[in-house]
Amino acid sequence: MSKEELLNMLNKALELEHATKIQYLAHAEIVKGINSEPIIARLKEIAEDEKKHEETFREIIGVT
Repeated sequence: MSKEELLNMLNKALELEHATKIQYLAHAEIVKGINSEPIIARLKEIAEDEKKHEETFREIIGVT
């Protein structure tokens, strides 16, 4: 695998992590109802995890 192929794969992974984070945050905004608070909190928690994954990929891409 060439360096270019590796960077392309890492960039794609970063793209997917970012998209996933945005999806979780968007879902957190549209959840409604009496028991929605814990669901919203969990969605935001998962989005924060995705943000950490993004940061990891950015670090790896920066080193490569």
